[in-house]
Amino acid sequence: MKRTNRMFAILIGLGLVIGGAEPVEAQKKGQSAKIQHGVVVASEKVDLSENNTPKGARVGGTIGFLTGGSSGYKRRRNAAIGTAAGAVVGSATSTQQMGMMYTVEIADGAIKVVTDQMEIHMGDCVVVEETSQGTNIRRVNPEVCDPAAADVLIELQDEFEEEADECAAARAELAAAKTDADFDRALMKYDILCKN
Repeated sequence: MKRTNRMFAILIGLGLVIGGAEPVEAQKKGQSAKIQHGVVVASEKVDLSENNTPKGARVGGTIGFLTGGSSGYKRRRNAAIGTAAGAVVGSATSTQQMGMMYTVEIADGAIKVVTDQMEIHMGDCVVVEETSQGTNIRRVNPEVCDPAAADVLIELQDEFEEEADECAAARAELAAAKTDADFDRALMKYDILCKN
């Protein structure tokens, strides 16, 4: 049960859209990610279990892993994860799954990102990476959000896109893990490449 709880805690939102998305293959090299930098100006807890993501909000983290999957393996995995859900949130009959919605002020406005990541705080400088697989939000060096760094950021755009591609590949590998060893290895890659 401990293993299942851990798996659920990690998989509760891998950046797939809530409501039936299948894990997808990693983004292919050369497909650009949309990279935006900004400062977190607001955060609020949200209930992820009701599929009530605010309109226009990007979905990030590991949200959505519980949905989808028609193969026998995926049904068994999702059943095991679903069984653990109640224990993780405190009750075997509970369906509530809490996450965070962060409002990020960017150069031309603001964006909202809903995620299971709880370690981001108001005032943090973050990068929001949108790929074909979903959205990732992570903290970065505060200098990234300094307007004086704008020219340097243009020079580093390829590096930011490469990091987003690596995160998307790690997310896909985690979604495809079939054994505990595969899962542990993929989880380590995901934590290293997608979180800060």
